[in-house]
Amino acid sequence: MRMRQVEAFRAVMMSGGITAAATMLNISQPSVSRLIADLERAVGFRLFDRRGARVHPTDQAQALFEAVRRSYTGLDLLDQAARRIRAHPVGTVRIAALAALAMTILPPVVRRFQERYPDIKITVESLGQRAIEERVFLGQADLGIGVSIPPREGVRITPLARAEYVCVLPAGHPLAGRKRLAVADLSGEEFIGPMHEADALWNGIDAALESAGIPVSRRLETQHSQILYAFVEAGLGVSIAEPFSAPLFTRLGVVVRPIEPAIFLDFALLEPDIGPTPEIVTWLHDEVDRATTSCLAEVQGLMTQS
Repeated sequence: MRMRQVEAFRAVMMSGGITAAATMLNISQPSVSRLIADLERAVGFRLFDRRGARVHPTDQAQALFEAVRRSYTGLDLLDQAARRIRAHPVGTVRIAALAALAMTILPPVVRRFQERYPDIKITVESLGQRAIEERVFLGQADLGIGVSIPPREGVRITPLARAEYVCVLPAGHPLAGRKRLAVADLSGEEFIGPMHEADALWNGIDAALESAGIPVSRRLETQHSQILYAFVEAGLGVSIAEPFSAPLFTRLGVVVRPIEPAIFLDFALLEPDIGPTPEIVTWLHDEVDRATTSCLAEVQGLMTQS
């Protein structure tokens, strides 16, 4: 007994005829007749009496249909459960993100997530770029938020934003009065820079400094942009950094200005490439994209403040 034969039998019983069953199953009438005949041979008894153009179920068919109906009731319940899970998932959603993005982009996203999915646990892990990629690749994170990467087997990459880096200055610094700065303007300043082992978040900064003839050796280095912003706020120097942390630190007096030539870095959402994107992750995609757009728009406004 094959499932397709049972489906044909169920369709005939529900619709009352071969033709109607064929329409229900979107197959030809001869195909339905053949499936019924095959099922009769499999079960060893006649299912329908043929009277002209109509078929009439036998007593054995009625008994068999009751068993089929109970089986399909179970399948219907499974289907309903699947729909509920798609709409309201259960379990835990795991996010791995660069600290700069976890601190600025994710708080409003997590707030809306908890409102929409109150029964779902969400974990946010702050990691470096390489660790984010590995978490996603190994299926240990449902969503990664970091720097865009080249195509990689096992990882689905969705572009998020192209972010323009900013010059970060302490309040009252002479350069803070300018609307726009050139990298060369930082010559002679105490420059706080990334450590050489810092990850992709710093791509392009050393190259811009070297092009402007500014030595890349410096007295103060850090691998985290939030620490860099804090050092600038404390008056320890100036720097060029990712823009996402700017809204947090401008409240403390830090000034951000656009820098020329512009330094851009592409950011992306990463997820395990193991099938269709779950509905809950698709929702997170949209919310992270919205929060990112809002944050970068706020930074643009901050760069024009006097």
